[in-house]
Amino acid sequence: ISWQGSEFEPTVSMDVVKVPGSDSIKVIEKTLEELESLKQDLNVWPFGMDYRITYRQDEEIHDEQNSLISNVLQAVIGVFIILFIALTWREAMIAGLSIPLTFLGAIFLLWIGGYTLNNMILYGMVIALGLLVDVFILMMEGMHDGLFVEGLTFNQAALKTVRTYAAPAFSGQMTTILAMAPLLVISGTMGKFIRLMPITAIICLLLSYAIALLIDIPLSRFVLGNVKGGIKKTRIDKLTESASEWFKNWSLKFTVRNRAIAGAWIVGTVVLFMTSLVAVAQLPGTLFPDADTRPISINVELPPTATLAKSQQVADDLGEILRSKDYFESVTKLVGQKSALVAESGLKPTQDNYLLGFSALFTKKNERDQFSYDYIDDLRTELNQAIRNYPGASLVINVPGTGEGGDPIAIELKGNDMNTLRQISGEVQLALRQIDGTEDVRDGLGDLRNDIKLRPKREAMDFYGISENDLALQGRYIMTDNEITDSAIRAGKDDLEIRLSTAWPSRNGAVGGPTRRDELRMIQLFSSDHGAISGEAILDIEQSMAPLSITHTDTERTVTVYSKAKGRTSGEILAELQPKLEQMKKTWSPGYDYKFGGEAATQSETFGSAVNMSYVSLFLVFSVLVLQFGSFTQPFIIMLSIPFALIGTFSGFSLLGIPLSFPAIIGIISLVGIVVNDSIVIVETMNNHRSSGMKVRQAAAHGASDRLRPVLTTSITTMVGLIPLALSDPIWFPLCMAIIFGLCASTLSALLVIPCLYLQLTPNKR
Repeated sequence: ISWQGSEFEPTVSMDVVKVPGSDSIKVIEKTLEELESLKQDLNVWPFGMDYRITYRQDEEIHDEQNSLISNVLQAVIGVFIILFIALTWREAMIAGLSIPLTFLGAIFLLWIGGYTLNNMILYGMVIALGLLVDVFILMMEGMHDGLFVEGLTFNQAALKTVRTYAAPAFSGQMTTILAMAPLLVISGTMGKFIRLMPITAIICLLLSYAIALLIDIPLSRFVLGNVKGGIKKTRIDKLTESASEWFKNWSLKFTVRNRAIAGAWIVGTVVLFMTSLVAVAQLPGTLFPDADTRPISINVELPPTATLAKSQQVADDLGEILRSKDYFESVTKLVGQKSALVAESGLKPTQDNYLLGFSALFTKKNERDQFSYDYIDDLRTELNQAIRNYPGASLVINVPGTGEGGDPIAIELKGNDMNTLRQISGEVQLALRQIDGTEDVRDGLGDLRNDIKLRPKREAMDFYGISENDLALQGRYIMTDNEITDSAIRAGKDDLEIRLSTAWPSRNGAVGGPTRRDELRMIQLFSSDHGAISGEAILDIEQSMAPLSITHTDTERTVTVYSKAKGRTSGEILAELQPKLEQMKKTWSPGYDYKFGGEAATQSETFGSAVNMSYVSLFLVFSVLVLQFGSFTQPFIIMLSIPFALIGTFSGFSLLGIPLSFPAIIGIISLVGIVVNDSIVIVETMNNHRSSGMKVRQAAAHGASDRLRPVLTTSITTMVGLIPLALSDPIWFPLCMAIIFGLCASTLSALLVIPCLYLQLTPNKR
């Protein structure tokens, strides 16, 4: 091991793996306690030996938790500042404190349910962050308007707020929960992995609604209870009234002047949506964006004939390069085995003379100038340049994947003959290497190595009276060593194993099988009728070349070609590769085929069931809105606000070239909840004006102008809370930007287009 660039020192490496479902932090703490206890026992711990922890997952867990706490605090501060400006410090304080209270309640309920705090729970809380702020702002807006604008008493303001906003807020929360239903039914391994995320978000949403009604409004009595009716309006109230009055007149003149103009606004918005849809269709898709992770495995495979001394030489050369990098905290050099710090795709030998690996750990994020993945391309280029001095050597770099891990690109080739599959694999690898953005292209076969088979002669076995069981039993003691018994030494000590094998000259007295070709001709078998028999009389020795591993999928021989993606998504690369594969397939013999695995297969499995469930989810959302409004047309108005909001998301992603990924989809789902909530309250406000005797045109203009401050407050508060999170980690960036871009468009559509839809789809009769 080399620590912070020091010379390599001999070391024994040990990994501790926790049982699934156990608490990682407790396992690590108990392990470290046990190590310290053993170190103090002189009967166990040799003098002069020491240990060092090279990687501990609890540090990452604490970093994730600290990041969440930091973002929650920033959101609380953002909510407080925005509400302080838009309302007063009293409402700002109540709404700001409700966010951590909701998260603490959710953690408590999850703990009761037997869950431990993990990344999926943290992600679920972040998703809920932009949604639960909305209901708190809604209630505080209602209380503020009742007390400061209308001059009501506290009880009157509280009752009016509940009557006005409780039902719309509940409908908004229910539609958001239903919008998350597709995440609950995602199938496959990924589905089990992420299911806890929507569960956490749903718990947070239900708690936020309960806290807003049962805690925030009663708590307002102590904070706002001394406010008497008829208090002077604040400057912001006066400014809001002026802005609302101006916006109402502007709407009556430019957006809802008549049905024809309103229709033009709607058509223009639809055209914008279709344009953004075309633009986003050109974007690549990926399951997860690159993440800033610390562990990295570097594995080198030499030709199978390479000796351990040659592997040591290569490891020493590459080790000097790696330990010179100041962005690595530690580098562990392994000769004769691969690094298992990060899992590698495929089933291949992990220990042999021709294998070597490095387990490295990046320094912490605040000690580097770049994200960890930004260093990898230059490192790979430098290491590949170094191994050119060793013909036949190949290098693979593995970093942890955010999803299921492994290589993002995998092409499974199926057929009967292994030699034909090897040839096809070579053609596919060549085609992949010719595509920009691929690296570490290889297959699961590896290089061929010498293979010797001892094939029994059935006629000879029958002649000498040796059965298959006799041959198998004797073969065990000829070809390897076997444990025959244990011998107890004394209490407190492990039993001594006694192992038996044939004595071979090349073993120099050690147990084991033959290691030289000439020793195979010395094999002797024994028969009760004929005594010792030369092995050559019963066994044919066959020499050939064989792959290092053979895999089967659904009983068919399979060779998988792997590749990593650089600067492009796996979807882009596979789209370019598929026409070439179809052309190749025309030249293959019958019975040979291919299919995509890796990230492409995971995407198909992950989103296939979710897409089907999304149709059911949209129907249920529409049903809830029909029950809320007692109408079929007004829910249609609210549902149309969803694609209009996506204009911002799709346009922003297209302009910045952000690939569509799983976090982006989650961001869109969160956006749907916020947009629907705002639209429900706006339409409900318009209906209240209609009930008071206004015409449709006047109600549409008044409803939008009345909700001007709440809509702007919700949007700005959510964006302020998400911007620090978007900049904190690449994995959060697409999720946060999907919401931020969407909110920009949804704010405009809520104030400009929803009134037009209301005018077009609402009958004149009350």
